[in-house]
Amino acid sequence: MPYVTQLPPNVLNVGVDGSIVAVPSARLVNFFGPSTEFDGYEQPTPDNTLQPGDTTNLSQDDPAGTDVLADATYRGTAEIDAVSAGVDVPFVAQITLDVLPRTVDIFSTTAGSPPTTTTYMVTDTPFDQQNIEVTATIQLLSGAPLTVTAPISGIVAAITGASPLLAGAGGLLTPAVNGLVNTAALTVQTDTTVPKTIPPSQVLCFGRGTLIETDRGRVAVEDLRVGDMVVTRDNGLQPIRIRAGALGANSPSADLIVSPQHRVLVRSKVAVKMFGADEILVAAKQLLNLDGIDIAEDLAEVEYFHFMFDDHQVVLSNGAETESLFTGPEALKSVGHAARREILDLFPDLAELDYEPVPARMIPSGRKARKLVMRHLQNGRVLVS
Repeated sequence: MPYVTQLPPNVLNVGVDGSIVAVPSARLVNFFGPSTEFDGYEQPTPDNTLQPGDTTNLSQDDPAGTDVLADATYRGTAEIDAVSAGVDVPFVAQITLDVLPRTVDIFSTTAGSPPTTTTYMVTDTPFDQQNIEVTATIQLLSGAPLTVTAPISGIVAAITGASPLLAGAGGLLTPAVNGLVNTAALTVQTDTTVPKTIPPSQVLCFGRGTLIETDRGRVAVEDLRVGDMVVTRDNGLQPIRIRAGALGANSPSADLIVSPQHRVLVRSKVAVKMFGADEILVAAKQLLNLDGIDIAEDLAEVEYFHFMFDDHQVVLSNGAETESLFTGPEALKSVGHAARREILDLFPDLAELDYEPVPARMIPSGRKARKLVMRHLQNGRVLVS
């Protein structure tokens, strides 16, 4: 997911004509505010492309549609770089530190009276010492030069590990890296002509002209009427097929058909690192980026069955560990009126205002579950190990 970071006023300013004015006198990292993660962009254009001057909202994908940055105007891109810094390890080496340049998207907002403009950058990762990379060129007094690259937070360890001669140089290098963070002047090269294409996963609302599948065919979003039957993924026509072995060895043992909301157990080292839990439950719809897990478009119809226990349980379904019906409010909405009445007759506590269902395993948010899946993909890990 993307991150937005407010720029100090001495990095970029927006002129009265909307142009970007770069002032290359700011310092790196600790002159910037914290980076805030958001889920996507509201109200993009029909082709999901922002041209410089277009306005959108940077928002969370939550029920309230919380805006992280409202009425933000896209201004173009900028390449942020920093001048080199050097350190001399006496009688051992000379080291040059270079911050790797980053290309960022620039947005601005204007508010107040008189109007005040604030400028922001959007990046794929936070703009901090854990994510800004530095290349160190090490010229030993004897031998060929060495090059190592690592985040600012890890560059000292990378340098001292590059050669036995540098193993004890951490005391000299740490102040030099801090100096780079505190005093390296930024240079900014801007381009106010570059459009921004928003990935489909980051589009939170529909722009005018977007065609929505309904019972009367494709209808432009602005022409939808009360009573139109809209084809949906979650409660509509398309179940999810988990192919045999898609979760791990022999899991499931045969193809498994589930609803998009049905949760599957994940057991992996990635889950432990992200959530501190050996096992978590993730909705099937969050797993669609994985090989062998797809929308079952070939099924003309599907009939779903729910079953539940006194407590939420993990059960074996075609050899895969999945959940029984979880009695949260959203799950109860997914069953018919008669079934819901029967459940409440059997478990009257579910109707109490202070009732809080307890899941059999941790259930992360959809955003965090998608991150989990991406880390499995990046590391070539199976979901059940």
